[in-house]
This record gives sequence, C-alpha cells and structure tokens, in this order.
Amino acid sequence: MSIGGKGMKVKMDEMERSIRMRSESLGFKFVLIVLIAWTIVELVLYLGFNRVYNYVPSLFLIAALLVQGLYEQSMKRKMVAGDDEYQEPSRLMQGLVTAVGVMLVTFVVGFMALYIG
Repeated sequence: MSIGGKGMKVKMDEMERSIRMRSESLGFKFVLIVLIAWTIVELVLYLGFNRVYNYVPSLFLIAALLVQGLYEQSMKRKMVAGDDEYQEPSRLMQGLVTAVGVMLVTFVVGFMALYIG
C-alpha cells in the first residue's frame, strides 16, 4: 500500500501499517458494538413495548461477522498453503463447526420469523 499526496507515492513502513491495522480493528469493533446495542434496543422495544421489530441491525451484524470470519479463514489458508510444518485442522472438525454455525443461524432466523415476525 502506498500513501502520499500530489502524485508522490511513498511506501508505508511497518509502523504506519501497524497504526492503520490497529485503527481499522478499533473501527470494526466500534461498529460491532453499535450494531449489538442497536439489536438489543430493538429487541427490548419489541418485547417490552410491542413495537414492530427492525431486522436491519441484526442482519448487518450477522453479515459483518460472516464476512470478517470468512475472510480471516481465507487469508489463513493462503498464508500456510504449501507449508510442510503446518498441519491443517481436521476436515471433520471443520465440518462439524460449520454445521453447528449453520444450524445456529437457521435457528435464530427461524425463531425471529416465528416469534418476532
């Protein structure tokens, strides 16, 4: 990545990359906290005051976590591809974790559709 102005490009050094990564991480965490709080407020308003439930914060929260998780897994696989010392986790264990995740998301969506919607 490069930074600079007026047509001049300067390679980012390690310190600048570290600062950028830390700021992006903090920004992502802030957005997640806001989405979690918004989701909880919507649930309280729905359950306590019989208002219409707003699915938007829940959907954005799920989407953000899925994109981050999938991208992280993809990057890990690319970094260790061809490395003889690295032992990839069991396919069975990965399948079980994926199945549990899919079942959990299906349960939450079903619960929201039946009891909230």
